Amino acid sequence: MKLLLLFFLSIVQIFALCQVPSKLWTPQELDSAATADSCSYLIQEEKDAIMFLNLARLYPTKFKELELKNYNGTKKYGDYLKGSPYITSLENLLDTLQPLHRLIPNDTLSENAACFASEMGISGYVGHERVNCVKNKYYAEACSYGMSNGKDIVMQMLIDHNIESLGHRNHCLSKDYNKIGLSLQEHKEWGHCCVIEFFK
Repeated sequence: MKLLLLFFLSIVQIFALCQVPSKLWTPQELDSAATADSCSYLIQEEKDAIMFLNLARLYPTKFKELELKNYNGTKKYGDYLKGSPYITSLENLLDTLQPLHRLIPNDTLSENAACFASEMGISGYVGHERVNCVKNKYYAEACSYGMSNGKDIVMQMLIDHNIESLGHRNHCLSKDYNKIGLSLQEHKEWGHCCVIEFFK
């Protein structure tokens, strides 16, 4: 009985970490966004992040209705986004945004992201200044902190709460980039960090 209870609790914990897309997406839409599904070098949470980001790019108005609507934060941090003007501005953008091409995963970009994510995770650093990892000056970079699943990572980047420049959002929804690489690692201070690299 005790083993069964432990198994049940572990399943609950796994589902708590996962964020599945709305059931109202069609199989064709999900398939078109899941460009990372065959990438053996990515873990599931990283694949999910690419899928959610591609859904926002390919189907902006539908993403607003199915994923952004009623999204006020995470179970871990509570409804800290409720009433955020940054959600309102994202909704307005998605209403007028023309569909963008999907992003294709790239192993070189992911290797670069993994180096920096690991470096930050060990030190507890937050920011974009590297010590031992070399940054390609042509890459655009976004960093997420405290999020452990694909949807929450992408929502943090798209909403860009309290980031006046909206730099993360602009990178994520730019027509200038075709390739993406990312890495989710443990972080000394925030629990998790995810580095995302974009390239033409």
